[in-house]
Amino acid sequence: MATTETKSAFARRHNVNRSTVNKWEARGSIVLTVDGLVNVEASERLLGGRAETYRGGKAKGPSARQVRQEAAPDLDAPATDPLALAHAGLAEVIRAIGPYAARMAVEFGAPLQVAYGLDQAVAVEADGIAARFLARHGHPDTANGYGTLESQGLDFADPDWAALAKAAGEPLDLKALDAWFTATHYWRAPPEVSA
Repeated sequence: MATTETKSAFARRHNVNRSTVNKWEARGSIVLTVDGLVNVEASERLLGGRAETYRGGKAKGPSARQVRQEAAPDLDAPATDPLALAHAGLAEVIRAIGPYAARMAVEFGAPLQVAYGLDQAVAVEADGIAARFLARHGHPDTANGYGTLESQGLDFADPDWAALAKAAGEPLDLKALDAWFTATHYWRAPPEVSA
């Protein structure tokens, strides 16, 4: 019998944000059971089995030797390529916007569920908007369908959920928040976006 776990637990196992696991799912890089749990063994084979390079090019998406950067891009680097500078700037905004939306939700009195939903949805939507912008201007990775952060080897940033739960006066249960979010209409049937 295969080992299964929630997408959040799988994200923690790989030290990535839940949104990254969502992208892996969309690209067929993980295997889900009919009830939406991650088949750990099969998914690990898919993620670990991808070579870092192939046919002289770099592998896109997760690979066996890919290492995620923990820090934000260097915006102080010399701006020799305007598209590269735009890419770095957009990546920094995307990494900050989800946690910012979650914090604002709590400060405005919204429940922790709303903060969690906004963190996930705002960051993913911002990444998609930025990727479409970069693709329209000829960025090679985003033109091939990869997100703004993913194309730089970055991951979404997580808010300080413990501090937000304390500020909201609610207990913190990330598994319950994740279960709630994945049952929302947003997650089940994301709207079509215009280019």
